[in-house]
Amino acid sequence: MNRFATFLFVFVALSGCALQFNPRAAEGQASSDNLTVVTGRINYVIDGRVMAPYGAFAPAWPAPPLMAVSLTTGDPQVFPQVSNQDGAFRWLVAPGAYVVSSIGSGTYTDERRIDWPRLVMCVPRAPGATVYLGHLRLQGTRYEEAVTLSTGTRYTARGVRYRFEVSDEAPAQPLQIKRPMQHRADLPIGDALVARWKADAAGLARELCGEALR
Repeated sequence: MNRFATFLFVFVALSGCALQFNPRAAEGQASSDNLTVVTGRINYVIDGRVMAPYGAFAPAWPAPPLMAVSLTTGDPQVFPQVSNQDGAFRWLVAPGAYVVSSIGSGTYTDERRIDWPRLVMCVPRAPGATVYLGHLRLQGTRYEEAVTLSTGTRYTARGVRYRFEVSDEAPAQPLQIKRPMQHRADLPIGDALVARWKADAAGLARELCGEALR
């Protein structure tokens, strides 16, 4: 199953499949009991170069949006694009555990799009406060390599391979809770994620987030 098919399969297989749009939080807005203000940054870093500031036209790269699956409801979640200037975000999100399903725009073959990066966001209830998710750096390395198919056809494959770094850049301050995103190399995706979620959604959320949801 290719990455795009896996992406669609999970959204269909998880219950409801109701697309949820999470709005930006206003400056100075704090969390309520039902919605949590999460902050942080997401940036492409390609061959050591930070791609911000972002823009709509080449050679600028578009600011990356993010999609995730809620382990509470099974619904796909859409998050707004980060700031063009520095990749900052400030979103309003329901508390819970989220598995990131994609980052970036374009089709699944676009070098700026990353499907199922095995990233987890743990969002606790935080009335009166905000939750800092860290600075996610999408560390990309360009590659070019010769490929020979079983048919004997040869071609040159080009693209970007990513690894993920999350750093804590925020100074300690009152009314801020720090819950940096996690990269979990052992995180199930695709049909394995569906099976785990259907078998024990709450248990999967506890396994991935544990005390981070408190």
